[in-house]
Amino acid sequence: MRGSGHKERLACLVVAHNLGDAVIQSGFLRQLAGRGYADAYLVWTRPQVAFLFAEIPGCEVVCSQFPVGTAKQMGGAAVFTFLKAAWQVRRRRPSVSIDLIGDLRDRMFARLAGTPRHLHIGWAEGHPFNRLIRNPLGVGRPFVTVPTGLRNIYAAYEFMLHRLAPPYEGGRPPVAPSAAGLVRAARALRVGLHPFASQACKLWPAANWQRLTRDLLAGGAEVFAFGAPSEARALQALLGQFGERVRLVTGSIVDFASETAGLDVLVGLDSFSVHMAQRQGVRTVVINAGNPADLWAPPLGAVMASSGGCARYPCYNVPLCEGTADEFACVKSVEEGRVLRAVSLTAGTAETRT
Repeated sequence: MRGSGHKERLACLVVAHNLGDAVIQSGFLRQLAGRGYADAYLVWTRPQVAFLFAEIPGCEVVCSQFPVGTAKQMGGAAVFTFLKAAWQVRRRRPSVSIDLIGDLRDRMFARLAGTPRHLHIGWAEGHPFNRLIRNPLGVGRPFVTVPTGLRNIYAAYEFMLHRLAPPYEGGRPPVAPSAAGLVRAARALRVGLHPFASQACKLWPAANWQRLTRDLLAGGAEVFAFGAPSEARALQALLGQFGERVRLVTGSIVDFASETAGLDVLVGLDSFSVHMAQRQGVRTVVINAGNPADLWAPPLGAVMASSGGCARYPCYNVPLCEGTADEFACVKSVEEGRVLRAVSLTAGTAETRT
C-alpha cells in the first residue's frame, strides 16, 4: 500500500532483460507484495524464469522472450509469442505497470501492454547504471531517481520499494523463520562453483578454477560445480579430473535454485548464479570482471575485483581490450589465493545449514 493509502487493483511488473535481473526483481516483487501494494500482481517475463514468481501470493505470470538482454532468443515464432503476451497483459487491464531498469525499451513494452500508468526507476546523471541502458530520447518521467551515491542495484531497488510501499510503522514486519532453519553444524563446508557466464570477458581462467577446487578439497570442503545442460561437457572437461570428489550438477535453472539452497557459499562470476544464491540466503564470493565492483554486489558476500592494470577499466562488459595484449586483464588478475581466503572469511560469518 502506498503512502497515500491507495491500493492498486493489479500491478504489472515487466521483467524483460537477463536472468540475473529476473532473480533480483523477483525478490523485489516478493517484498512489494508483502507490503500489500496491490490486490493482485502480474509479471511479464521470460519462460525460463517464470518459476521465480510462482511462490508470490496472488501473482500471475505471462511469458515471452524479449528483444533485449544478452540472450534475446527472438528467432522464429518468438516475435508472435511476444506480441501475444503483450495482448494477454493488455486484456487483464493492469492499473499500473512497473519496471526496474529505466530503459526506453521497457517503457515501450509497457505501452504495448496498454497500462494507464507506468512507474519506472530513474538514475541520476553520472550514475554508473546509465552505462547499461538506452535512453536516446531522454529518461522520461521516472517515479524515483536513484542518486549517484546509491550505486548498488540492491540498494537502488530498496529505494524504489520504499517509495512505492513505505515500510510498516515501527520498521519491517516480523519475518517468519525458515522451516529448515539455520544452525551450527559439525560437518564439512559446502561450497558451490559456477564457472560460466554469457560473455567471454567475464570468464576466470580454467587453471584458477582447478587450483581453487584442489585447495577447497584439501581443506575438507564438499565441492559442487554447476552448469547448464548445454555446459555439461565443458564442466566435465574443466573439473572432471577430480572424479567423485566434486559433484557436477547440470540441471535446469529450477534445479540450480534448489541445489543452491543447500550451500554455505557460492563462488561465481558476474552472472545470475550469485544473485540466485543471494535470493536463497546463501553467501557469495563474486569474481568480478568489467563492471564497477559495487554495482551488482549481492549483500550477502564479497566481491573480488581488480583492474589488472587495464586503462579501460571499468568497461561495463563492453571489452575494448578484446584482441589486445591485455585482453580481459581485469578478471584474469583476480588471484586464486584471494578467492580462497574470501571463501574462508565468508563462510566464517555464515551459519551452516542442516
